Amino acid sequence: MKTSTANEKKMAERDKKIEKLKEKVIKKHAKYDAPTEELQRLLEERYPERNIQRVKDALYKAYIDSEKSLEECIELILNLDITDYL
Repeated sequence: MKTSTANEKKMAERDKKIEKLKEKVIKKHAKYDAPTEELQRLLEERYPERNIQRVKDALYKAYIDSEKSLEECIELILNLDITDYL
């Protein structure tokens, strides 16, 4: 009986520590969420070419607006001498 009571106490102490640590982690997480989101937004503004969806959208819009075939657009992208297309 003595051993089980000791184990229960250890488990109860461990549970308290776990709860305290959970609370700390949640507070720290909340503290850094806003700056992390702002950093992400600023990086996306600074380096818009890194946003893959923006790149896809821009390429698709350019393709549609060009009224050229997909093959012609790909050739233009791959062709180093763009003066052929001007």
